[in-house]
Amino acid sequence: MAENAIVIPEIKEILTTGLQFGHSTSRWNPRMAKYIFGNKNGIHIIDIVQSRQLILDAANFLTDAASKGDVVFVGTKRQAADIVRNEAMRAGAHFITGRWAGGIFTNYDMVRKSLMRLRDLERMFEEGVEGRTKYEVSLMKTEWQRLNRIYGGIKGMEKLPTAVVVIDPHYEKVAVREARKVHIPVVALADTNSDPRMIDYIIPGNDDALGSIEFVMKTMANAVAAGNEGKGVQHIIKDYGVVEVKIIKSAESEAEDQEAIATLETKAEAKPAAMQSKPTKKGKSVGSGMGMLEAARERASAAKEEVKAEEKAKPVKEKKVKADKPKAEKAAKKPAKKAKK
Repeated sequence: MAENAIVIPEIKEILTTGLQFGHSTSRWNPRMAKYIFGNKNGIHIIDIVQSRQLILDAANFLTDAASKGDVVFVGTKRQAADIVRNEAMRAGAHFITGRWAGGIFTNYDMVRKSLMRLRDLERMFEEGVEGRTKYEVSLMKTEWQRLNRIYGGIKGMEKLPTAVVVIDPHYEKVAVREARKVHIPVVALADTNSDPRMIDYIIPGNDDALGSIEFVMKTMANAVAAGNEGKGVQHIIKDYGVVEVKIIKSAESEAEDQEAIATLETKAEAKPAAMQSKPTKKGKSVGSGMGMLEAARERASAAKEEVKAEEKAKPVKEKKVKADKPKAEKAAKKPAKKAKK
């Protein structure tokens, strides 16, 4: 790859990003001395001329590395996470922005099982979950959220990357240590408190300022995109925690239901006639296919009808009709009662 394939801004433009400002003079690593131009008001000033050339070297290396395999961007600091994720997605690279889970590089065989589980969960959520209850689906979503938070940016990683780009190797020292242990080249934006011996392609610069981080990550993303020629990682970002998942009844469950129905039908046919039909007081029968509640209701209804029939069959009593006495006789009795008193 020719050096002029990657365009690096001029010194004046780089100065506007704040890349030149290092840490305070009390917080520095003496091994970074060769990249320091001087200090002002207790702040180390980084040599931008060296930084510009080292950015070009790192970009050329990444272009070559991306043509041979995948690249991983690592930036879990709060101010760097969004920038790293966006630039990695644009360039077609993997990314880790949540937290570094130990063993991603050094214990990749075990991590790959978690990546496969994450992909399987997403596939089931898309196609529908078979033979599960709503509670079990909610547990699956909780598992997906945990795995996605850690491995969401590398879920498609089938093998170890050809390079790793790190923002602040002092903060991401575990990631840098793992990469070096498995011989993965490290490209890093390193401030004056970092150890340059741990970095293969160092970019001296401010690793806290948003402008500095964005400038370096855009340049590295452009280099990766040029290397993979648009055939890099294709990220699909979807929150399955809020997606309504379709629950499909399993074939085994349906077979069991059919078998249970057939068993009940066979038992009903095998019962004797006396068990299948029980006479009620009225002489009506209750079908064996009825449930207990339906049979009880049928018996109660039959009893009510019987009571009504009995009431109708009772003879009507004739009411005694008293003969009206003459009014004169009634009037004669009244004074007699008063006399007795």
